[in-house]
Amino acid sequence: MKRLALASAIAGLAVSGSAHAAVNLITNGSFETGDTFAWDYSGAVGDPYPAAIIGYNNNLGYDDGAFGELIPPDNSASGSPDPVGSYAAYFVSDFAAFETLSQDVFLNPGVYSIGFSVYIPFNGQGNPNDAGFTGSVAGQTLASFNIGSNPAGNWMHYYGVANILSAGTYTTAFTFSTGGYPAKDIVIDRVYLVKGDVGIVPEPATWAMMIVGFAGVGATLRRRRASLAAATA
Repeated sequence: MKRLALASAIAGLAVSGSAHAAVNLITNGSFETGDTFAWDYSGAVGDPYPAAIIGYNNNLGYDDGAFGELIPPDNSASGSPDPVGSYAAYFVSDFAAFETLSQDVFLNPGVYSIGFSVYIPFNGQGNPNDAGFTGSVAGQTLASFNIGSNPAGNWMHYYGVANILSAGTYTTAFTFSTGGYPAKDIVIDRVYLVKGDVGIVPEPATWAMMIVGFAGVGATLRRRRASLAAATA
């Protein structure tokens, strides 16, 4: 019963922490308008495959889907206050030297939690030419890598804290660059910028480990008390 009560208490903390999450200062951070509303796009002129907003779990071709591959919803342990929706942004160009989605937000001094999620499709990962990706929120670079160096098929979450010292406009930007035709591609979702250090809610497996850990601590304390009582006796 005590373990169940502890588990319920921890679960309650997780729920209350999520409910207390601040408002996302990134407009359309989860692309749930179904387009790039509030984002600025720059890329190669005449590129036949510019960044697109695609739907989850559909087998549609470009530009509504990932060339028939089913992209699963973001299941990473994100700190975003936005729920997992139906859409994500898809970088797939084979021709752009640099292709960017960006958004400027005015921030007052303070501490902000920042992050985003990334997924690498299998079909793009099978292409012979690598591509580069850089993601930054509020001017803080959280990820910069060659897509080919990461495994496909898993949502990854990149996050951090931005300590803003001066009021001003700060840029959130995602840059994709290709090295030839055909090239690898990438999906992003749940971009967030919230006031305060909200932290990341652990995944269920992490909670389970914590519960086991607390139970172990309780057992240790009981053994110590028993030993003390025996010694006193």
